[in-house]
Amino acid sequence: MRTLVACAEASRLDAATQAESALQPLLLMEDAAVALWRELAPLAAVRKAGSESDGGGFLLALCGGGNNGGDALALLRLARFSGLSRIAAITAKAPGELASIHAASLRKLGVPVLDWSIDKEACKSFIAEARLIIDGLSGTGLLGPLRENAASLLAAANAVVLAGKAKIASIDLPSGLSDVYASGWPIARASWTLSIEPRKACLYYPAVRDSVGEILPIEGVFPRDAEVARAASLLEAADLKTLAPMPPESTYKGTRGKVAVFAGSIGTSGAAALSSRAALAAGAGIVSLFASDELYPIVAPMLEAVMVKREPEHLGELCSKYDAILVGSGWGRSAKRSKQLAALLETGIPAVLDADAIALYRGLLDSGFKTMSPIIFTPHPGEFFALSGIESRIALASPATILGEVAKSLGSTVILKSNVTWIAGSSGELAVWDGNEAGLGTAGSGDVLAGLVAGLLARLATDSPAQRSFDAARAAVIAHGLAGRTLRARCGWFESGALREEAARILGATSGV
Repeated sequence: MRTLVACAEASRLDAATQAESALQPLLLMEDAAVALWRELAPLAAVRKAGSESDGGGFLLALCGGGNNGGDALALLRLARFSGLSRIAAITAKAPGELASIHAASLRKLGVPVLDWSIDKEACKSFIAEARLIIDGLSGTGLLGPLRENAASLLAAANAVVLAGKAKIASIDLPSGLSDVYASGWPIARASWTLSIEPRKACLYYPAVRDSVGEILPIEGVFPRDAEVARAASLLEAADLKTLAPMPPESTYKGTRGKVAVFAGSIGTSGAAALSSRAALAAGAGIVSLFASDELYPIVAPMLEAVMVKREPEHLGELCSKYDAILVGSGWGRSAKRSKQLAALLETGIPAVLDADAIALYRGLLDSGFKTMSPIIFTPHPGEFFALSGIESRIALASPATILGEVAKSLGSTVILKSNVTWIAGSSGELAVWDGNEAGLGTAGSGDVLAGLVAGLLARLATDSPAQRSFDAARAAVIAHGLAGRTLRARCGWFESGALREEAARILGATSGV
């Protein structure tokens, strides 16, 4: 797992590094510029002076008054020393003390440094000719939306990007992005973000992930072993072995975990089949689907390895035989279902609530219900609104600021599903899976994820219920995401049944992912 930090923590680290290493700020900025240029140089190489492509457009830097602006100006000097001639800078704000030194150096070298507030027409001419734009308008110190001058300059740059005439490489963060971001605030539309490590958690906010582009890590600016406050953990494929270790080879179906599934209704039998089979794909030894009298004759012939049973009158009595329960996929939201959900949650058996069960649970909470079961919720943004009362546009624009508190208030694990999936444990600890895989946007994908979570919840042998839930949630999200990524590369578009099968291969592989 990679540590992600808040912007405020990154600013603290910058100050601490200067103090503890007795480094002058200008020297640290120069170190950052050199590290950034190593990554940026290949992107800018087509503009070398004297080459056939020298007329192909400017390398243009957009600069604010802070350190990111200084970094951008220092990058231009390194580009000039590397032989690039068609370079220029535009400032949105008077450069600060450090940035002014780099601006003066560029002017001495004959590089144009223009002021957006003074001569917009000249600046627009340079923007129109730019092919690669270095974005240094704002950084980790930004609070709130960009101010009007910077926002209008960024809008002009974004316009040429949207027209396909230029690309943006942002320094550390796309300008406009910060820990607290709101939907609709101006943000640079970057093709690349040159992320000065440790990486900022806000790069993975679902609402802005497309504007971040490819994240290129810039190492060596700060000490690798520096102690930082973790805002979230970025999940990686290698984490699956730790979160969902293989059971002993001597295991059998009775020791691999038992899952009871309450899902499906007339018209949504597929949800019941997908989620049940996915619980088996996660490694659970026994999965039982409890179906209504109307649904039973439909799903019973569909499922071979899943034991299909009729719903008993008293649901709570049967759950003592199971290690985890999954409720809600295509289940319906009737008053009867609400009573059944309450009965299931009074058993104390760890539960995964998906889809309809999330809406039903909100109603139970509002009536004063207190659950006995540890719960993992698997909402998409609309279901998250039903659960928390927080609108989707807010949740997706700034999950790091709200998701942990929601999970703590519920005493549960919450998986907020989106193009980037955020997971919060009951203690408020956050994890992120940078999926960004369009193939997973297919009917039944969420049912498969819920089943994977339930299957892992049943078979993992962690003493702490809270840790067990958080581990199962993270492992399921990784396996689900890897399965989607693999299938898309191999097959193109795919159905959710294939997703379940690929996840089973990944989770059951003895030689690693």
